[in-house]
Amino acid sequence: MKRILILTTGGTIISMKSEYGLAPSNDDVAHLLFEKMISLMGDYDITIMPIFNKDSSNIVPVDWYAVESTIRSHINDYDGIVILHGTDTMSYSAAMLSYLFIGIHKPIVLTGSQIPIVFENSDGASNLKDAIITAADNRLSGVFVVFHDKIIKGTRAFKRSSINKDAYISCNYPYVGVIKDRRIYLTEEYKEIITKEQNENSELLVCKNNQTTIPKIFLLKIVPGIDAGIIDYIKDANYQGVIIEGYGLGGMPVANKELMSKIENLIKSGIPCIMATQCVYDGVNLDTYEVGVSANKIGIISAYDMTSEAIYTKLIWILSCTNQYSDIVKGLQTNFCGEISVK
Repeated sequence: MKRILILTTGGTIISMKSEYGLAPSNDDVAHLLFEKMISLMGDYDITIMPIFNKDSSNIVPVDWYAVESTIRSHINDYDGIVILHGTDTMSYSAAMLSYLFIGIHKPIVLTGSQIPIVFENSDGASNLKDAIITAADNRLSGVFVVFHDKIIKGTRAFKRSSINKDAYISCNYPYVGVIKDRRIYLTEEYKEIITKEQNENSELLVCKNNQTTIPKIFLLKIVPGIDAGIIDYIKDANYQGVIIEGYGLGGMPVANKELMSKIENLIKSGIPCIMATQCVYDGVNLDTYEVGVSANKIGIISAYDMTSEAIYTKLIWILSCTNQYSDIVKGLQTNFCGEISVK
């Protein structure tokens, strides 16, 4: 019988009504969840353990390390891990855990729901059961998001809907699989791409600094008429990295010479600037348009087809490991756990 550990962190799935709206419950969550999993109890040995109890909008980077620590303390005793999590920042947590558990040979599965599990029309029970089934599948290793019958790579999950139960898509990457009648069907596209990834010779990033503080990352969304003075603020506030969400394939207003000059000086001072895109699909290519080529010329690094969530957490992870600029750039351009497409 497969042993599965369920870690709870709060979120809609275990929320109840309060005078201020829905909020994660402090009641006997284990009893509540066991009631919903009774049909699986003969097939799996399930343990439930709380870590913290938050709406995921309140989750901060230090919470990711609390989850990591709990998993590392118990992973050897279980065949798989399920993490119950709020949907709003699940993509961030899934991406960060993907980096923290590179090379793990067991499934770590995040799930939640759009409607609390105590409500009659909730998607919580079905997502929970699917996550348990996924966490017990020995064909899978790494971090995944399971939602609405689909399995998604942890670095590729993107929340597209605030209400719809089919809330997540797999961004620029095939779905890992689907769950039907308590069985997992891996997609042929995933089987093909995972073989390519396994054949890659990616060097693991070796932590040299072991920083105790969380690196400060600024997410800068390019808008028409953006004020170059924002770059002064970023520098003065001691941000250690900048993610630029440009237009399309990575375009930015290169005609704004003051903006470009300030960003170039920021890069020369050792602060990495990464170009992402405001588009959901297809990613960045800084070799196509003048507005991208010019960005690349001053040292802005392409995010390729990574999601903003995957870039943000990857930069925090890398900066926590090294302060050598060349190593930072190399790490950002390396595919560690499926976050960058392999050709």
